[in-house]
Amino acid sequence: INSHTQNDIASIKSILKVLDDNDANIDIKLSVWVDDLIHMAPNNVAITNKADLSNYLQEQNSYGYSDMKHEIIEVSSYDDIVLMQGKVIGTFHPKDNGNQVAFETKNLFVFRRLSDGSLKIWKIIYNMSPNF
Repeated sequence: INSHTQNDIASIKSILKVLDDNDANIDIKLSVWVDDLIHMAPNNVAITNKADLSNYLQEQNSYGYSDMKHEIIEVSSYDDIVLMQGKVIGTFHPKDNGNQVAFETKNLFVFRRLSDGSLKIWKIIYNMSPNF
């Protein structure tokens, strides 16, 4: 295990907690990302900047909210980046009181290590589970 790994896992858990927090506003959610981000969600165009990610998150919020939990499967730490294979299990609650929708995704996160040693999300690629 790389010497960074234990600290990186603690940092990643803090970041994932922000992503899962329905009470966190969009500015807080954007604060865990670097500026030159890449966000690739299923059935969506690739997002490559914070302004577009902000618009995407606002649009998602207009439809309802998701109770979700990101989980870490594997972490690989390097000097400049940290890779995380993970998954998300959740339920989408539409604003119109329609049917709740359970979902599960698999994902690959790439975190950038900043000059102070902290981590921010650089890239995320999501893939829907075929079971849902």
